[in-house]
Amino acid sequence: MKTILITGATSGIGEATVKQFLGKSWKVIATGRNEEKLNNLKSAGAEIIKTDITNPQDINNLVTHIVNNGLKIDVLVNNAGFGQFGTIEETPDNKAKAQFETNVFGLASVTRAILPEMRKNRNGRIINVSSIAGKTSMPGGGWYSASKFAVEAISDSLRWEVKQFGIKVSIIEPGPIKTGFANTVNNNVVIEDSGPYGNLVKGLTGSGKSVKGGTAEGCAKTIYRAATAKNPRNRYLVTKEAKLIKFLLIILPPKIMDYFVMRMFIPKK
Repeated sequence: MKTILITGATSGIGEATVKQFLGKSWKVIATGRNEEKLNNLKSAGAEIIKTDITNPQDINNLVTHIVNNGLKIDVLVNNAGFGQFGTIEETPDNKAKAQFETNVFGLASVTRAILPEMRKNRNGRIINVSSIAGKTSMPGGGWYSASKFAVEAISDSLRWEVKQFGIKVSIIEPGPIKTGFANTVNNNVVIEDSGPYGNLVKGLTGSGKSVKGGTAEGCAKTIYRAATAKNPRNRYLVTKEAKLIKFLLIILPPKIMDYFVMRMFIPKK
């Protein structure tokens, strides 16, 4: 039986991925910060470890548990992350840094902790959940996109570095997904309604409602393909919206893309 470790497993893509792999008879280690939701995953058959990936002690406890129980991690899915939108001018340093602490440094910390055992076994897969936002930004999404651009860069470097040890690295690039993620973003927009960028708030919080998007279950199936393919792709685009965005980035001149982005996200005053 193969073992998979999933961070950010208590909701959305992470929760769906837990259920996907349990359904395929894998041993699943689910981590997250919400103890109540973790217990629900335990009832479903997962082994749970309460973990805040920004807390070094939590990561040490996770590794200690893995080593002491003789667990061999075949696949690591770095899914933990959150969206927080706001303009570059209005987003304070502490909020921007919090975005990177989870989406980038937390991901790197977990990966760094798991890699020694994978190297020793000369086998393993690391799957990093990024976003199509790791390919292009949007008004109000600069810091979130920056964190996902960083995930893309780290994943590419890591893939080249660990190939010699038989470890494979893939990136999952979802587009809009119908989960609670959009609501979290809408509730954490760092823009003052009455401020100079007030017209951007409606464009940001309203744009997600007009896009149907994919499902967490569909994304989980893609993660399963990346985990089980003999020769996994470097990148997996998940939704048709993500594929469309990538296509438009290739064919449209930058100025034309600027026009469409401005029309979509910044309504005229």
